[in-house]
Amino acid sequence: MKQIRIQRWAQWVIEIKQLLTAITEENYYDYGKQGYDILVRIHDLGIPQERVYNVFFEHYNSLQNGLSKDWFADMLDYICGWCNPEKCIWKEY
Repeated sequence: MKQIRIQRWAQWVIEIKQLLTAITEENYYDYGKQGYDILVRIHDLGIPQERVYNVFFEHYNSLQNGLSKDWFADMLDYICGWCNPEKCIWKEY
């Protein structure tokens, strides 16, 4: 079961990175909703907030400034809770 969890977690991270590579002004909001939904699945899988944040922050630091980096910062905000309270995913902290 642990192996399946790790595979799902890895696949969902890949999916978010795929969304990131296709971000445009026209799909920014829709892709943001998709990214948020994936983060909720990651949370529901039981992946700790700190682990998710560290993986995402490392990737964020590798991005060049621009729309994609802004979008990925939104994903980090959902992870760490720097968003509207109703959008906060990891409410344990």
